[in-house]
Amino acid sequence: MNLNVDLFYLINNGLSNPHFDFIMPHLSDVGGLTFYAVVLAVLLLLCRKDIFGWGKYFGLVKLCAASLILTVAITAGAKLFFSQPRPYLILEHAHVLTSSVDPNSFPSGHTATTLSTMTVLFINAKRYFTHHNLIKAFCVVYSILIPFSRIYIGMHYPLDVAIGGVIGMACAILACKYLKV
Repeated sequence: MNLNVDLFYLINNGLSNPHFDFIMPHLSDVGGLTFYAVVLAVLLLLCRKDIFGWGKYFGLVKLCAASLILTVAITAGAKLFFSQPRPYLILEHAHVLTSSVDPNSFPSGHTATTLSTMTVLFINAKRYFTHHNLIKAFCVVYSILIPFSRIYIGMHYPLDVAIGGVIGMACAILACKYLKV
């Protein structure tokens, strides 16, 4: 076997327990494009109209949205180019807790979108939030949990989430560096 498969089995089978079996599929759901698209669309509206006094966050939400769009474009293209099947489709004894309409595993879109938005928040935390260290800590923990959940539920190999994370962080850094908000 190779290291990627061995690490997959370590997380997917070796850490399997009833508590994680309940939590991880739900956690994984809040790392996907649909979740981020809905949240950002609502936040863009609330911030644009300065509802609840949130107008000061409009620039931050625009950065998150721009980073997310770039991330999704690159990730979708890479998935089509590489066409790597999901682990549960080819590995025996994969502990599968959900399914996917997309048969392609590489790179992890959930990880890419999570790291994209969390990196934008992390970079800009001090500028936008009084309790910026708490926001940064949340970003780090969330950025670890979502990729972990994707492996745990049988959707991705560790390399999928590592490359998805790099794509997401790179897109966030580019958006923060080159977009003026």
